[in-house]
Amino acid sequence: MASLSIRLVAPLAAFLALSACSADRSRFPSLAIRPAERAYQTGQRAMPAPPSGAAATADLPARVATLNEKATAAHARFVAQKAAATALINAARSTAPGTEAWSRAAIALAGLSAARGEGMVALSDLDRLLIAATEAAAVGSDTDLQVVAPAHSAIAALLAEEDRTIADLGDRLGG
Repeated sequence: MASLSIRLVAPLAAFLALSACSADRSRFPSLAIRPAERAYQTGQRAMPAPPSGAAATADLPARVATLNEKATAAHARFVAQKAAATALINAARSTAPGTEAWSRAAIALAGLSAARGEGMVALSDLDRLLIAATEAAAVGSDTDLQVVAPAHSAIAALLAEEDRTIADLGDRLGG
């Protein structure tokens, strides 16, 4: 019985497979490369010209100072919030997640993370400046690198301290 059904089904399957190959192809869009797509193959996009060294160096100390001020102000806000957050987290240590004390502590921890984020914005801008200064130092003067690197290191150290604080408080809270 099984061999009879296989003998009937096999030719039917072959017929359906072959009929699919002979379908009217004019109903379907071509997969050939279109003229607009060829335009992207032939040309290479020109790289933007790097800023002139003199103009970049002239305002670099002011830009670095501004970023340093932003990061320092963000760190001051972090430190100001740290004591209150620590007190709330210590009070919520023995409470279950979802209780009012735990929720207040979690919100305080989130506030610390937000204050840390403001410093991260300044650090990311300094990252870009550090990369540009490093590239410039590789082919020429390291004057820009001497301006950017110390500020970058100092702000990175502040943020590392904030990271440790947030991790410690998060462990205390149990989150």
